[in-house]
Amino acid sequence: MKRTIFYILAFTLCSCAVQRTTTSEEFAKDVQKDLPFKVSELKKVSNHDNTYSFHSDGYIGLLPDYEVDSEGASMIFETTFAPTHSAQPTNVIWRNIVINKRDKRVLCIDRLIHNGGTFGYVYVLQSETAQYSDSGTFHWDVSNPKLLLNVSDAIEGMSELSVETLNALTK
Repeated sequence: MKRTIFYILAFTLCSCAVQRTTTSEEFAKDVQKDLPFKVSELKKVSNHDNTYSFHSDGYIGLLPDYEVDSEGASMIFETTFAPTHSAQPTNVIWRNIVINKRDKRVLCIDRLIHNGGTFGYVYVLQSETAQYSDSGTFHWDVSNPKLLLNVSDAIEGMSELSVETLNALTK
């Protein structure tokens, strides 16, 4: 009997010592799965709600949905002026939008080029769910097409960090 109690206590202490990932780490891993390219990890950007940074030593050649200039103006990539370049210039941000209807999540992915590598930011709009409840998330269905204007306004307001970084790099 004493031996059984000892084993139960030892197992309980050992299981408490095992470090479990936090909900925010699990959320970042789920967001990373939604990216249309591979990155080693996403890092939470401090003082920016639902914003993550990423880095890749190589060039990520995925064509964008939009280009964003140093003043923050965005232009649809494929339908305006039939783009003449297939590689990202260093003076623009390439932006992709990913919609995950199952998890009610929209990602705005901004990519910049610097020293031969690609880095950028992922801005996450996440409808509140029971699994990931965060006071900084929106409480409306961001994947609902009827709310497209709301999503657009939110994304435009969240991309300041990318434009600031682009301006710092091109000075």
